[in-house]
Amino acid sequence: MGDLSLLIPILLYLVVTLVIARVAAARQTGEGGFTQRYFLGGQFMGGTLLALALVTTYTSASSFIGGPGAAYKFGLGWVLLAMVQVPVAMLTLGVLGPKLWRLAKESGAVTILDVLEQRYRNGPLLVLAGVSLLAAFVGMVVVQFTGGARLLSVMTGVDYTVALAIFVGTVLLYTLWGGFRAVSYTDALQGLVMIFGMIALFIGLLVKGGGMTALTTELAAQDPGLLRPHGPDDFLSWPFLMSFWVLVCLGTLGLPHTVLRTMAVKDMSALRRAMVLGTAVSAVVILLPHLSGVLGRAMLPELASPDEVMPTLMVTLFPPMLAGLLLAAPMAAVMSSVDSMLLQAGSTLVRDLVQRQRPLSESAQKALSYGSTIGLTLLCGVLALDPPDMIVWLNLASLGALQVVFLWPLVLGLFWPRATATGAIASMLSGLALFLFWTFAAIKPLGLHAIVPSLAISGVVFVLFSLRRTN
Repeated sequence: MGDLSLLIPILLYLVVTLVIARVAAARQTGEGGFTQRYFLGGQFMGGTLLALALVTTYTSASSFIGGPGAAYKFGLGWVLLAMVQVPVAMLTLGVLGPKLWRLAKESGAVTILDVLEQRYRNGPLLVLAGVSLLAAFVGMVVVQFTGGARLLSVMTGVDYTVALAIFVGTVLLYTLWGGFRAVSYTDALQGLVMIFGMIALFIGLLVKGGGMTALTTELAAQDPGLLRPHGPDDFLSWPFLMSFWVLVCLGTLGLPHTVLRTMAVKDMSALRRAMVLGTAVSAVVILLPHLSGVLGRAMLPELASPDEVMPTLMVTLFPPMLAGLLLAAPMAAVMSSVDSMLLQAGSTLVRDLVQRQRPLSESAQKALSYGSTIGLTLLCGVLALDPPDMIVWLNLASLGALQVVFLWPLVLGLFWPRATATGAIASMLSGLALFLFWTFAAIKPLGLHAIVPSLAISGVVFVLFSLRRTN
């Protein structure tokens, strides 16, 4: 049963995020139009801020609930698997960062669709990309709202609807208050909460469990496969490992809400610092939760659901007030992903799908921006009241859909001079169709996750159609 006393430190944490958002909004400069200030905030990010904001945007509830739960079930092999996510900051900032930063500085680009417009100058491509982004983000935000509200409800005992309202209201308020700048500063706070929360939990686990040797000895007694790279019954096969590497590492180059962060860095020196610091932060917030999930099985061998391992460890190892503060870490992961998705979805709707067709006054931009943010947040909140049974698959489908739509048009568009709009559209349509078909038909070509062959085929299609167009 939940412990209502856990709610007090969590509510205090939420109040702090709102205060930071208000302060960030007060520091907003008057440069540029409203949508440029609201959706990007200028090139203001230093290396530390960018690193924390990027990592917290990428990590989500799955990094603190689902991932450790899988590690609880499959052992140290899953920890090794999860660590392929560590280079995400280095990959995103190092590959796309310099070009996107220069493009934003020279052209005033605010959204990923601004980048695609600068490169391809094609209306149907922008509409296809915009609609795909909105649909995928709605699915992903519903999943995050549901996961966060369930966690808060189970651990504190408050009604699920009340927990959902707390989440939705807090995210909506600080996103409206300051736009991208407020979201970036609150994401930085949430990054710090994740780091210190996971360090405290891991140390508490080692102390309570008698050290690493005692815990791993108990795991070996339960099932020696928990300590092997491929897990019990060799579940973690090579096709599975390759699929995971593509889905959560290479494919992140196609996630608009993560890539967007690189456009707001203030200079190249800050970008380089963020690459190093972001990689270090990723290592902490990925390694410690997953390792805690495995070692937690030695102390909690009979949980009803593996996903309960992290919150159960928190309330088992620490007194209620401190446990409540630690529970803020997975909440921070949820909120830092949701706010970025909502802001990016709003910018797509206002700037990319409306303003390009019909120029708006400053006051109209402001009203539509706030209205779209409120509308999208409430829509996702209503859908989260009664989420679909296949919510995990909805999240994976949304994540993969974003990757097959955006990865090649972004990467090849920025680095290959012969890339064309025809090639980009053909790549988007073929990749999306194949990915959705294989995903919902539960087909695994060659034992691989649908994202691998979908990206491979859509990449080939992009090249072939572009070459055909330019010959």
